[in-house]
Amino acid sequence: MRAYIQTDKNGDFYNVNAFIANEGFSMLGWETIKFFDLQEIEEDKSPESLLVGGIGNVRKRLEHLGLKRKHGEIDYPNTLAGYLGRKVWSTTIQKLFQDKESWNVFVKPKDMTKKFAGKVVKEYSDFIGLVEENEDTSIWCSEIIDFKTEWRCFIRYGEIVDIRRYKGAWDSTLDTRVIERAVSDFTNAPAAYGMDFGVDHEGNMKLVEINDGHSLGSYGISSVNYAKFLSARWAEMTGTTDDLRFL
Repeated sequence: MRAYIQTDKNGDFYNVNAFIANEGFSMLGWETIKFFDLQEIEEDKSPESLLVGGIGNVRKRLEHLGLKRKHGEIDYPNTLAGYLGRKVWSTTIQKLFQDKESWNVFVKPKDMTKKFAGKVVKEYSDFIGLVEENEDTSIWCSEIIDFKTEWRCFIRYGEIVDIRRYKGAWDSTLDTRVIERAVSDFTNAPAAYGMDFGVDHEGNMKLVEINDGHSLGSYGISSVNYAKFLSARWAEMTGTTDDLRFL
């Protein structure tokens, strides 16, 4: 079993997630190999050779292997609409730019994850870098919620592996029963994904978003659990056997 781990140009792990993944896979007995450029590993045509890296590199690796992700982007699944607690809709940057009455919303890319970082748009200057002359980017718009605390739930094969606070006050109360119901309701979920929940200042829990698991940040999860999490999603995307599934 082999895992390629992305590094920077100096050969150091490109971020803490790569370091944690390397530790986890090594502890589980996998061979781990560092890489900086995908060209370094292009001779390995085996889909069983897992890749740990940024979203772009993981998806390019899948393309090189002739594979497509089954789920596409999964930010706001229809089956979980009841957990959002706010209006969320899709449009394009150009349409939103021309509709000033709809400003003062949070926006993020819909079809091209990380094309730009999600942000609040309230005035003309907020659209700088978003509006393109020859391309109209599809986006998600969301009513703004002032979350007191935000949590990431790591879900693997329909089970909650870990829950980590990543933003806000430490003393908010999280109702795990809500998370369990949401996991159960997400019937077309990938094998591994992140489910982010926030608690507003009135104590209401609301779904922030769903994140694909293949390049998800570790956020303090144990190295072994992180490796098992990444392995589950990689195996699903490549149609291979997850050797760590029953550990």
